[in-house]
Amino acid sequence: MAVRFGVLGDLTLHVDGERRPVPGKAGLLLAVLLLPAGRPRSVDELVDGLWGSNPPRTAYPSLHNHIARLRTALGPERDRLTVAGGSYACEVHPGELDAAEFETRLRRAQRAGQDQDWPTVDEEARAALALWRGRPLPAFPSLHESPELVHLREQHLQVAELRFEAALRAGDHHEITAELAGLTADHPLHEPIHRQLMTALHRGGRPADALAVYHRLRRRLVEELGVDPAPGTRRIFEEVLTAKEAGPGGPEPSSTAAPAADSGAAAPAAPAPASETRSGKAGSVPAPGHPALNQIPRDTPDFTDRTAELATITARLLEPPGDGLSCLVVISGMGGVGKTALAVRAAHGTRDAFPDGQLYADLRGFGVGSPRSAHELLARFLVDLGVPAHAVPDDTDDRAALYRARLAERRVLIILDNARDSEQVAPLIPGGGPAAVIVTSRHLLAGLPTATRVALQPFGAPDQYELLAALCGTERLTAAPPATERILAACAGLPLALRIVGSRLAHNAGRSVEHFAARFSSPGGRLAALTLEHLDVTGVFEASYQALVTSPRRLDRAAASGFRLLGLWPRHPFSVEAASALLDQPLGHTIDVLDTLVDACLLQNPVEGTYRFHDLLGEFAAQLASEETRESREQALVRLGTWYCAALERADTAVVTRPRRLAAPRTEAVLPDFADRAAGLDWITRELPALTTLVGIAGAGPRPELAWLTAGNLLGWVTAHRGQDLWERPLVDALDVARRENDLAGQAMMHNLLGVAHGCSYRNEISLRHLYAADDLLDRLGRRDWQTDVLGNIGNAAAQAGRYEEGLAAIRKALPYFAGAENLPVVFAHTHATLLFRTGDLEGAEATFRACLERCRVTHPSYVTIVLVNLGDVLRARGRRSEALQCLEEACRAAEDIHHDFALADALEALARCHLHFGDAERAESCWRRSLEIAEKFGFERVISDCLAGLDSLDTLGGEGAGGRSGAPPTGP
Repeated sequence: MAVRFGVLGDLTLHVDGERRPVPGKAGLLLAVLLLPAGRPRSVDELVDGLWGSNPPRTAYPSLHNHIARLRTALGPERDRLTVAGGSYACEVHPGELDAAEFETRLRRAQRAGQDQDWPTVDEEARAALALWRGRPLPAFPSLHESPELVHLREQHLQVAELRFEAALRAGDHHEITAELAGLTADHPLHEPIHRQLMTALHRGGRPADALAVYHRLRRRLVEELGVDPAPGTRRIFEEVLTAKEAGPGGPEPSSTAAPAADSGAAAPAAPAPASETRSGKAGSVPAPGHPALNQIPRDTPDFTDRTAELATITARLLEPPGDGLSCLVVISGMGGVGKTALAVRAAHGTRDAFPDGQLYADLRGFGVGSPRSAHELLARFLVDLGVPAHAVPDDTDDRAALYRARLAERRVLIILDNARDSEQVAPLIPGGGPAAVIVTSRHLLAGLPTATRVALQPFGAPDQYELLAALCGTERLTAAPPATERILAACAGLPLALRIVGSRLAHNAGRSVEHFAARFSSPGGRLAALTLEHLDVTGVFEASYQALVTSPRRLDRAAASGFRLLGLWPRHPFSVEAASALLDQPLGHTIDVLDTLVDACLLQNPVEGTYRFHDLLGEFAAQLASEETRESREQALVRLGTWYCAALERADTAVVTRPRRLAAPRTEAVLPDFADRAAGLDWITRELPALTTLVGIAGAGPRPELAWLTAGNLLGWVTAHRGQDLWERPLVDALDVARRENDLAGQAMMHNLLGVAHGCSYRNEISLRHLYAADDLLDRLGRRDWQTDVLGNIGNAAAQAGRYEEGLAAIRKALPYFAGAENLPVVFAHTHATLLFRTGDLEGAEATFRACLERCRVTHPSYVTIVLVNLGDVLRARGRRSEALQCLEEACRAAEDIHHDFALADALEALARCHLHFGDAERAESCWRRSLEIAEKFGFERVISDCLAGLDSLDTLGGEGAGGRSGAPPTGP
């Protein structure tokens, strides 16, 4: 079904050619989600986008109403509006959003301009401008100064400049003069369009008007900014003035494009005049007797993105050497990420700034053949620079000195491609003067301290698609969107991988996109498929790895060994401490190994203390790890699993207090510390995918008990994230392992935890089945200590299901196992009190809750809120208004103090019912709305349901509501 979104003018939505209205705030909501398209927006971001910094009290409930209206407007495409992790997004496919198409056309026009292909510039610029229907989103003034719309307006100006430049190059200056005049009025300080207007006027026989434009611009710049026009603008002025004085037949102004240091010219830089060269010396031709060299390889015609990086390099190359040192740029990144292509593109784009030539050499730091020495390359460069071969010195230092002398006064650009290390490069760097050097390497080359550094990362999704489409055609990709998505995911943003796949698709018309996508799905098929003639992703990675293996440095060789072992853990981020456990190395040495791998671009370090593989490098490392002995692999994974099990135990201890837990096995590696409950929860949330994987690995390894010992410490996280099912896979997998190993205690532990988890999601029947299974196993084992916890959980789940007598029977079964009521665990006592309340024993319930509360304040502060809520419900039922409200208000404060969102939402909902019970409908509504706001933000479905039911009942005062539903916190070994 064809969908089209429009933001370049009035907001529009078309589904199958039919325009669908999106009125009011729903339209504003769609606009916020489309800027930029596809990026998830949190609830807070959406509220800010719809109401600004002072949203109304009802903003969150209203937001959900507008989301519902937007789904209605989308009609059959309502599933485009997705929610994940509390954030919303609107799915936009390639070719569906006019702003994205506009940006693609702009990029094509810019690339064509860099290639001096002016007919293509004109075609793409006109196509881009045709998409522009007026000021973007005029109906939503609150968005007009947003970064996204400001960026769109700036891009519109860039497209216009490119079209004007193409028209001037084609001699069509008469067609654009009036439009340029209007734009200079709209943008009185924007120099590029003033330069274009001056050129168009002069070529149209109006030099006086052209000079008047310059004087008007200069006056405004001086008065408003205190600056003179840029050198490029002054050059146009001087050329118009000279031509005017020369009379008819005098020279016309050259291209209006200005050097990159000027204020934002969109077209490529023209050759600078004598007074504006990098060296600051006159002349724009090679030194006499030294013909210009042009050794730069052919540019990549389908070069994609890298706009910011290219701008950084270009600006640095065109910048005068103010510190006396020659310009040095280092481009680093993993193999296949496009370093050479970027360096070559920058060299072609700045060729006119280096009239004495461009030198190029592949240093062979990585790949086939031995690395080239500086001694060898200096000899070649000296001959290239005019030194007779017989006059080249024998000593390397002498060659370097002569090389620096030859370059001292020359404007030469040198590209040193594929460098191994700083030592290989250092003698090839000029000492000073106007020469410039670009070095590319898979290492960071920290030994070159004065360099401008550009670190390349793999492409993001839009640029991946653009490159693949440029290589094989958009039509093939749009015909098979799911297969295209699988291919893009498999290539993981690596330009080399995309080029291989794109070339295969382009030259195998009989093979479908689905066929290539299927190859990536076969075991080990991805890297095997990413090869084509001399292009080979595995070969590129192998060269980087072998550079460490064969290095004379001991640390490099240790890093190669570490890389192989880390391949056992290729898909998840990991900390230094986890790596230390896996590698069985001290923390300091592990940091050195990881930093060496990051320096070699074999590992990523996205945030401090966290490391990860690029997806394809992880697969390569996993292949190397498979070559380790089975014993070595198993021992490493046991060390890692043991570390995660112990770390999770620490995190769970910070989250929840429980009477007993199975101790995790000891580890020699350093474990993380958790300052509070929130820190423990954050760590578990972040590491849950890794923990899930480790449960599966443990089940297949020599220490299967690690599966249920790890999963058993998820209790605190499960109870804190009610309604989320991310716990299900690790718990079910751990139960399966315990069954396979016939470990009854492990089975009981997992049944108990699964019962608690399902209970937190209000799946009461499933919860009770698991809990009764745990009770039966513990009966057989005679483990009364654990059994009391399970019976308490049965009582809690039965109460939640409304089966109060059944729950009370479970509690009574457990009571003989305790030596007196004063020895009842807090959580058990709470469940007992809840069931007394539910079965009508209000006096007994109050007494038990109060005793439980006093003990909680001392030993279980995290349970205080839950006990207060239920005690407040009992007091409400007994008609003691003041005490009930006091109890529930304290529960709200306690929940806020420990930042427990569910407890706060639950306490507010109970407080609302209490207000309504005693006839205060206004305060009841206020509490329900505040509770609903929190519950909707975090997805607490039961609280949402109770709040909505309560709000619907406000026309009937004195209703009992649901009454005292807060259950006891679950427990378990």
